[in-house]
Amino acid sequence: MTRIGESSVQLVLACFALLMWTSVALAHCFPDQTTPSAGSALGAAPPQVVVHFDNAFNPASSSIRVLNEKGDLVSGAGEPSSDHRAITVPLKLLAPGQYFVKWRAVSQDGDHTMGAYSFTVKGAPR
Repeated sequence: MTRIGESSVQLVLACFALLMWTSVALAHCFPDQTTPSAGSALGAAPPQVVVHFDNAFNPASSSIRVLNEKGDLVSGAGEPSSDHRAITVPLKLLAPGQYFVKWRAVSQDGDHTMGAYSFTVKGAPR
């Protein structure tokens, strides 16, 4: 094979690898908006938590749980949006304190992501 031919093959393989990596990276679901927002300090307890994702997820395999400082579950069952890009969970009566939102998302093609963030309630329970 000539030097030009080898360089062409290497260039094609590099482009293919880049395209494959990009398509894999785009398949994951990550939060792009949360309510309440990560790290926020609220004057009153929110009635719900909403996590909006950057890609559609599989609603049967994706979830959000909200826990108090003791690790007790303080959220109800999650309700996915019709476009499968957001999950809303209702909250129990929240006392002042720190709360942890744990999310797990499975994209439409099966890729798993998970993470957590916290918010603080400073005011009296709603």
